[in-house]
Amino acid sequence: MKNTICAVLLLSCLAAVSSAAPDPESTLHFINGMMLERKGDYDAALKEYKRTMQLDPEAIFVYKQALNLALHVGKVDEAAQWADFVVQADSASSDNWVMYGNVKWAKGDFDGARSSFEKAAALDPSNHEAVYQLGSLWSGKDVGIAADYLKKYLVLRPEDAAEIYYQMAVLYNTKGSYDDMKDALLKSKEADDSFLQPRYMLASYYETKSDTAAALGEYSELLEMDKGNLELYDHVGELYAGPSVSNLDEAGKYFLKAWALDKADPTACFWLSVISEDRRDFAAAAGYLEGSRALKDDPAVVLRLAYYYTQSGRYEHAISMLEAARKKWPDNTEISYFLALGYDDTGKTVKAREMLKALILKAPDNTEARMQYAVISERLNDMPAAEENLRWLLAKDPRNANVLNYLGYALADRGLKLDEAGVLISSAVALEPENGAYLDSLAWVQYKGGRAAEAKASIKKAVGFICDDPVIWSHVGEIYEGAGNYQAAWLAWKNSRLLEKAGKRQAADGRIKALEKKIPAGEAEGLERAYLESVIPSGLEFSSFAKLEAKLHGKTIKLDAMIHFSPPSDLTLTVMGPLMMPLWKVSVSGDSLDLDAIALKGIDPEAFKYWASLMAVELRDWFAGKTIAGGRFSGGWASSCFEGDGREVCLDGDRTPGEIRLDREKKLLFRPSGYFFKNLYLFPRVMDFKLPAVSLRVTLDPGQMNFNSVNTLKIPD
Repeated sequence: MKNTICAVLLLSCLAAVSSAAPDPESTLHFINGMMLERKGDYDAALKEYKRTMQLDPEAIFVYKQALNLALHVGKVDEAAQWADFVVQADSASSDNWVMYGNVKWAKGDFDGARSSFEKAAALDPSNHEAVYQLGSLWSGKDVGIAADYLKKYLVLRPEDAAEIYYQMAVLYNTKGSYDDMKDALLKSKEADDSFLQPRYMLASYYETKSDTAAALGEYSELLEMDKGNLELYDHVGELYAGPSVSNLDEAGKYFLKAWALDKADPTACFWLSVISEDRRDFAAAAGYLEGSRALKDDPAVVLRLAYYYTQSGRYEHAISMLEAARKKWPDNTEISYFLALGYDDTGKTVKAREMLKALILKAPDNTEARMQYAVISERLNDMPAAEENLRWLLAKDPRNANVLNYLGYALADRGLKLDEAGVLISSAVALEPENGAYLDSLAWVQYKGGRAAEAKASIKKAVGFICDDPVIWSHVGEIYEGAGNYQAAWLAWKNSRLLEKAGKRQAADGRIKALEKKIPAGEAEGLERAYLESVIPSGLEFSSFAKLEAKLHGKTIKLDAMIHFSPPSDLTLTVMGPLMMPLWKVSVSGDSLDLDAIALKGIDPEAFKYWASLMAVELRDWFAGKTIAGGRFSGGWASSCFEGDGREVCLDGDRTPGEIRLDREKKLLFRPSGYFFKNLYLFPRVMDFKLPAVSLRVTLDPGQMNFNSVNTLKIPD
């Protein structure tokens, strides 16, 4: 290979000096210089060229080679000496004047460079290099003149259209001529659609014009040509996630492609975690963020991951990570603050308060830490500490409605300073008159002060704004019981129990039982039914994906299905096959039933049709509300079952329907269970049907349910 390179260089050298008899020694120095230049040893190459000049002072080609290299390495003064020699030796050469102009330009001599390039163009109008250099030279002085020269260059070299139009677009951009810039970019794209730079610039232009659709169109085509461009996948994803499009599902597709290229890419990991958070899938959100490179250096990412851990129930993971982060960033107050919250969430309340106190001493103006310290102190019944810090916060911001309300409620709940508590809470309500929490506090202080009528009016307003808070409903119960309306109080405590976490329902259970002793047994039926009808979605349209599990003759069949109920009394159950193709359907509408024919081995078709129709009707009646509406309790408060409309309905421990037996056909049993909240309505997740030798389980998918109605629990008149 080395011999081949030497041969090529020798031929080049001989061609350059073919008009004169070459000196063998000078030729060898020149060849050696070219080899050194190709290797990147520029200083040694220049020495060889200088030696060649000494041996052959008339060899113009050597001066040209040397001055070009000198310009390349920034030795402008040496290049200038050789340039003078070149133009003096051959002033009729257009190329020589281009080189001379390059040297003048490098020395900052604009006029000298311009004059040289113009002379080169005059000597040879076809010298595209001279025209191009004039365009480049003028680009920093006059964009219009520069563009004109580039247009002349295009006439001489149309094959360079893509590059030249792109350079013209850059010139127009610096001038602010954006329409001309766009036109040049489109021409560059037309000349060579595989030339990426103008296409990126065009897409960026569309972004500045807020034409996101056009920008995405360009970027989509670019990704087809540049599939490994991780940054572009991220950028396109951010465009889809941004406010102009706001399509997280589409954005996720691009972030996943970026993540596939680099699973530690901070941008992709961040956005995929945000998208998972939006879907309430905190475990997946944490999984994406755990792999991010940013986790090592960005405390904000650590805090976000800790949040995901807490939301997915992994409190110890969150605390361990925050403890390590606190050691790494001891001066980061946010980490200390959220670590204190983590301690509080995991029952280490005293430790949390100590940490918050230390944080306040270190940063007295940290209002969030001070507020949380006051909240924990109040919860630990240390009212002096709570009051001191809450009043400090009010001194800093007298119109802080949250602090006004919190201090007022803390005092009122203990029966302390009721007049001042009323003023504090009233001030909060005046600042935010539609805040249900503040109206609840106002009702509570009025109740504590013996102003029953005012308390009832305020608590009604509070429930109108917030109907899903167990504490507010407990206050409704207290206020209405105090007013002697035990029925409304009972319903309020039932709502409070329903909304409360499972482990905190004992207080509500006790109040409900105490109220039942004050309410005549004859009123039990109406109250029980009123409560059930208020929380079960009777006669409301919904559709949901579901899983079916049928057991017949010892065999289990599992299938996907879709359930759709349309008021007042239409239900369709569609069994789905591969690729979600419908396999079998039953529809109930009014008194008519439409059932697809089916053949099951070992099952009498008529028997199957009979039992399938019974189950479908039972599902329809459940979602139409007939199951609850038609029953009668016969045993007052002690009764756990009621009968009516051919059914016996028995309530479970939570007093929701748990077993339904058809009186007219003793062999069919329907058991709804596993209730879940959807828009404050209770849906049974699982619906079991027991038949002779056959059972069917229908399991709704809460995550794939279309249900738009929202329950607004109200205080009965």
